Amino acid sequence: IATVLSDAVRPLGDVQLFCPDFARYRYLVASTQSVVFGFAAGSNTVAFRLDPRMKERALATGGEALPECGEDWVAVIHAQPDSDWPEVDVGFWARKSYVHARSITARD
Repeated sequence: IATVLSDAVRPLGDVQLFCPDFARYRYLVASTQSVVFGFAAGSNTVAFRLDPRMKERALATGGEALPECGEDWVAVIHAQPDSDWPEVDVGFWARKSYVHARSITARD
């Protein structure tokens, strides 16, 4: 699942990836300008920090809210073995999250 996230953020520009233990890949975090905007965890979850409009769309299209991470976090991939949802465009959600994260730093 770490590869899904790293491939999605690769074209975005100023992105830092952090993994505390590359041998085990417990989680991978993506940030820009010191703002974490995405992460991959376990073997089946990729989540992004989204603005309210995009969060609503992510939830309407099968995303799962992650209130334990904060009000603006949504898991866009959360393994559902019998799901009939179309494949998630992780690159789309990564771009939306990246732009949102950069707007957070611009306001500060």
